[in-house]
Amino acid sequence: MNDDARKGVLPGLVGAVMAVCIAWAGPVMADDSYSLRLNWKMKGEFTPFVVADKKGFFSEQGLGVAVKEGSGATLALQSVATGEDDFAYVPSVQLIQAVNSGMPVKAVATVYKVDPMGMVARPGVTLDTPKDLEGKKVEIAASSTFNNVWQAFAKANDIDVSKVDVVSVSPGARFGLLLSGQVDVLADIFLTNELPVLRERGSGEMDSLTVGDFGFGIIGYTLVTSEKMIETNPDAVRKFLAGAARGFQFMIDNADEAAQLAIDSHSSELLPAPTRGQVQTTIEFLAKGEPKALFVGSDEGWRSTLAILKGAGVIDREKAPSAYYTNEFISGNE
Repeated sequence: MNDDARKGVLPGLVGAVMAVCIAWAGPVMADDSYSLRLNWKMKGEFTPFVVADKKGFFSEQGLGVAVKEGSGATLALQSVATGEDDFAYVPSVQLIQAVNSGMPVKAVATVYKVDPMGMVARPGVTLDTPKDLEGKKVEIAASSTFNNVWQAFAKANDIDVSKVDVVSVSPGARFGLLLSGQVDVLADIFLTNELPVLRERGSGEMDSLTVGDFGFGIIGYTLVTSEKMIETNPDAVRKFLAGAARGFQFMIDNADEAAQLAIDSHSSELLPAPTRGQVQTTIEFLAKGEPKALFVGSDEGWRSTLAILKGAGVIDREKAPSAYYTNEFISGNE
């Protein structure tokens, strides 16, 4: 994708993001230190935060932000709730479960309007629609989010589950089983993370599909902080989002440069080709869903996500959308 095409990926975003930047950009001040806890180890889809750090977008807001790797969304949320970390980057599912359990946290940015949960087939296996799972050996990890919605997804898409050979294996074995032909489909991958790695390791074209395109369009990643931070330091929340927004927009406009910056900054963790693929796929998913404006969520989107999760038995109750997210700290949405 050339630069001109890339800059058109998210129509209407540039103005919204620049409004954030203009509203909060100013003289560089002495840094106030904060931390962002990622939900997992460093990978290409976390590139915007590396960019915001290395390009000085956080420091221009007067913030020093330590970007920390994580060991799961639940632990990241707990670290924010207890004050160990100030912000977390986690999927909406775990955030919703945390809020329902009484954890004092809230999303201050709705980043992915469509979760990148998806499926990939080994080379030579057709995977155009969910019905194509019939007659296939399909891996679904017992601990995955998709496992929780599998039965509901199958029902919604008229899949005869008796014709699907579902297996669950250890996470470390999944890629090898697919690429060696021992399973036909991995049904619980994240397209912004694992698909580029598989395509790099594979020896042919691989069909894939997005779960959200087939009746399960839930919200994906969110930026979260504590209710205490919202109440006691709202200015820091606004400034953090302004810096993060510039990191995301820089990646959208300069994908190759952003990916290289992440690779150079984390050379022991990030391989060049998969990282570039992860960055490009992340840009594609940022363009999906509504509203188009970066970081802005909608009551409709959150209500739809809650309804899907409750219908699938992932959560047992739905609160008002305002219990889970706010647009208050995004410029133009106060």
